[in-house]
Amino acid sequence: AREQVFAARADRPRPPRDEKVLAGWNGLMIGAFAEGALVLDEHYAEPAVEALEFCHEQLWDESAGRLQRRYKDGEVKIRGYLEDYAFLARGALACYEATGQAAHLRFALDLARAIEADFWDESAETLYFTPEGGEELVARPQELNDQSTPSSVGVACEVLSALSQFTTHDRFAEITERVLATHADTIRADPRMRASLVLAADRRATGWLECIVAAESLPENWRERLGRTYLPDRLLSVRPPTEAGLGEWLETLESDDAPPIWAEREQREGEPTIYVCRDFTCSPPQTDIDEALDWAEELAPGAGSASEQGSDLVDPDDDPIA
Repeated sequence: AREQVFAARADRPRPPRDEKVLAGWNGLMIGAFAEGALVLDEHYAEPAVEALEFCHEQLWDESAGRLQRRYKDGEVKIRGYLEDYAFLARGALACYEATGQAAHLRFALDLARAIEADFWDESAETLYFTPEGGEELVARPQELNDQSTPSSVGVACEVLSALSQFTTHDRFAEITERVLATHADTIRADPRMRASLVLAADRRATGWLECIVAAESLPENWRERLGRTYLPDRLLSVRPPTEAGLGEWLETLESDDAPPIWAEREQREGEPTIYVCRDFTCSPPQTDIDEALDWAEELAPGAGSASEQGSDLVDPDDDPIA
């Protein structure tokens, strides 16, 4: 019956469809599919990676460090806005978490560096929506409110905060902190309209729950266990099991030194090994995923009831955007 209905529908004139491929909107889709690969089924990683590679090949100019906003029929147009860089960077990071492929992390870091170069204003201490040297406007806009898509400033702050864990400098973390401080009063005035910025502030205040896996790939039973565990501030990082393999990754990332998140976190006893860390406090190296995540859940902030968590967020003595 469904096939007959579909065949009958195929005879009807189809409505016009917008065929443009937008970098930012693809970034949102990529991030959703990549997260689905971790919490639902691994096959969701395939469309995420295919879309990310398409955006990298068609919209990213590596020599200029610049992203174009849209693609259609082989033509690219319009310099990317902050949402394009931020959403696609978050999608690339999510693809790295889902697949453990260093090339996706490299792309996320490249986009983050472009955000700093083209959208960060040192004197105003904010991130603008339009790039430096782009279209001349009376005033460069800033997108602080969430609408049908999340705030580009909020997503940029969150992804810069996450990617700072994969660098040997504090620049991304510093930008995040200064942007949140600049807009602290605006965020407090109506946090429900600025949930993305609130989340970024929460990440800065509590830190990321780093789950570092030293292995050739994430074991399937570990993937399933991670998918069953609600850790909203999880930052999953699969790295090569040995320092020799890590050296090849650093070449891909064009980095001379290993970032602290990977330093001295090798595989133990020839088995996949996980390290769980928050604020420089780490679990012992574990080859048992259940023991590691039990330890992680003890570190989860706001582990009480919903009402208890809500009261924590408004505690003036523990303000994440102070």
